[in-house]
Amino acid sequence: MYSVKSNSLNPNPIPKFFVTVLLGFTILHSINHYSEWALIIVISIMYFINGFRKEGMQNIIVFGILFFVPDFTILAKFPLVIKMLLSLLFVVRMFYIPYASGKFLIKTSDVGSIMSSMDFLRIPKAVSIPKEVSIPIAVMFRFFPYFVEEKNSIKMAMRIRGIETKNPVKYLEYVAVPLLIISSNIADDIAKAAETKCIANPIKKTRYITVRVHIIDFIYAFIMTVIVVGGRLCLH
Repeated sequence: MYSVKSNSLNPNPIPKFFVTVLLGFTILHSINHYSEWALIIVISIMYFINGFRKEGMQNIIVFGILFFVPDFTILAKFPLVIKMLLSLLFVVRMFYIPYASGKFLIKTSDVGSIMSSMDFLRIPKAVSIPKEVSIPIAVMFRFFPYFVEEKNSIKMAMRIRGIETKNPVKYLEYVAVPLLIISSNIADDIAKAAETKCIANPIKKTRYITVRVHIIDFIYAFIMTVIVVGGRLCLH
């Protein structure tokens, strides 16, 4: 399961949600290259100060590779096969910045703080989320950490037994199929647990984690907003 470290420099999920949505607009409304790098560097710095150095370095390296993929105007001059491959990479590049922000949100926020943030913003009450929607949302937030944990456990068990999973057929047999079965069981168990805790009950719920607004929340949201707006204005 993801290890979320308690850190006064870790923004709560509310500004992380805001930044992820904000960066989503960069997919259709491009910003200049300096601003793109500034966004990636800020996200990587947030990874570093929260103890996720590996993720911070991966973030910079992956974007550095994608950065050199030519855009569609240049791709038009390439042969068809190369054009198709590079076009796919360019689409990945377009979505990478909001993806990096979303990954930072999930990696550095536990489920309790995310649900508490929704209560803080009164999202369930404001949009009248029905039981058919609220339960899948709760299951989704709790599912992925358990899924990653089970996947790592299966791979470790294969290594202990000396079973190689590089072969696609063996990977399907020893990893993919068990994961499908385990995933179904995990989702079912989490859904039952959510219903047992009366997730669909409209009354106010108590939480183990209380979300509070700190100065780092405003700083993170402000810096990212300035970079996006400035990067957009520099194109005009």
